[in-house]
Amino acid sequence: MDGQGNITRRRMLAAGGATAAFGGGVAYVASRSDSDGGEYVPESFHRSDETTGFGVELAGLPIAGERDAPVDVYYWTDYLCPFCKQFETETLPDVGRDYVDTGEARLVVLPYPNIGEYSAPAAVWGRCVWEQVAESDPATFWRWHGAAFDAQAESGHDWADEETFTDITEQTDGVAASAVDSCRRSRGDSIRASIDAGVEVARSARIQGTPGFVLYNRAADKAGKLVGAHPYENFSNALDQVLRA
Repeated sequence: MDGQGNITRRRMLAAGGATAAFGGGVAYVASRSDSDGGEYVPESFHRSDETTGFGVELAGLPIAGERDAPVDVYYWTDYLCPFCKQFETETLPDVGRDYVDTGEARLVVLPYPNIGEYSAPAAVWGRCVWEQVAESDPATFWRWHGAAFDAQAESGHDWADEETFTDITEQTDGVAASAVDSCRRSRGDSIRASIDAGVEVARSARIQGTPGFVLYNRAADKAGKLVGAHPYENFSNALDQVLRA
């Protein structure tokens, strides 16, 4: 495994290499940060149809932050993933405040269904919610996104089903549940194909589960990765290294 502080170029992935791993590798038991917890709602958002230098197709993906932010944070997640919930409540609010809202990074949310039977349907729900609100009120997606993680049960993943996600959608102000349902029925196949393409990018970076992150300096064409519910300190150190690349 690459040592902490090393950053490798994107082209090494095509040759069978791997992005540099920060923070000593995988971390699934993170210490609490100084965050007060709660859902993170970014201050700015945008949409894009570009394919980044790292190979991520941005069309249809929720993107938080400024378009010209120097670093992309590709965040692969699963609404059934307890470690993703840990990251969302303990680390993301501080990362968002200190890096995304300040214009240093933009956060791109990519589904990686891998936990349970309803992981893939839940991912389609999320994409369809984003499509309904991205132009009119993108903050609504983040409120829905936070509510989906809040709905997680203490153990297991049997809680996730059609009824639960229907309730989450109906109870999120600004989301038309009927429009989301129409999107799921009419565009489900194409959305799942897009999700699969994003998962393949994660796997090419040797990310095998959630939460998984690639931090990509677009101008320098250099990247690092984190896997697991890392504490804020690990994330901050990794982002600082990629920003200096």
